[in-house]
Amino acid sequence: MLFLKRLLDFYINSSIHVGLALFSLTYVTAFSNELCRHITYPSCVLFGTIIGYNFLKYFEVFRTGKFYSIKYYGIVLVCLVSVYGFYFFFKRMVYPIQLQIFIAGTLVLIYPLLRKYGVFKMFFVSFVIAYLTAFVFINDLPAYKGIAVLEFFKRFVFISALMIPFEIYDSQHDDKTLNTLPQKWGIATAKKVGYLLLILFVVLEIVNFNINNNVKFQYLLMAVVIAFLVAMAIRFSTTERSRYFTSFWTESIPILWFFLILIFS
Repeated sequence: MLFLKRLLDFYINSSIHVGLALFSLTYVTAFSNELCRHITYPSCVLFGTIIGYNFLKYFEVFRTGKFYSIKYYGIVLVCLVSVYGFYFFFKRMVYPIQLQIFIAGTLVLIYPLLRKYGVFKMFFVSFVIAYLTAFVFINDLPAYKGIAVLEFFKRFVFISALMIPFEIYDSQHDDKTLNTLPQKWGIATAKKVGYLLLILFVVLEIVNFNINNNVKFQYLLMAVVIAFLVAMAIRFSTTERSRYFTSFWTESIPILWFFLILIFS
């Protein structure tokens, strides 16, 4: 059991789980809009996410050279494999998409400068994830220009709601000067904001279903189910919850969404 726990911890700490979550969200965009399902762009998002998240989490550790443990050596190995994987898939994409991925990477680099702006930070992260997993994938297709904007806003409000459990859990560890949503207005208000975002997400999904001929009813139904699961994650979020509640179970919801689409497509 101890070995399995360590393996799970490494899987989470090396950002593989969050990488798979964004990989899944990218494929949700592809399947639910009947787009090309080639693995190139989603894989680029997967490896790029692992690189970006590990850079943000472990920059100080790597900069100071204080990674004298098997855990950090393993994370370095994951990062090296991810760099190769990212380059392998990145060079196979067309220039406009490469440029937009470069823009997203630049936004990741400026994130540490924005971290002290608590509420803004949360929406900034949602913006970058929505940009990568929804907008970039569709915007390069002339026939989908209008849908790209709608898909972006759907993903933006969904990710913002999904981040509420993380904001609640982190509020006990974050510096009080950060003024995150739970710190500034309280946990109850943060949860209400999450519920409102989910209602908006479902409304946007219904709008998309009515104007986008590629969207099947089962995709709309699955989006509603996923919104309900996120609402439950928000409902049961507390500062005392185990970190696995957010870092594994809540973060698994996009992966579950992808598997539901695979099963019922």
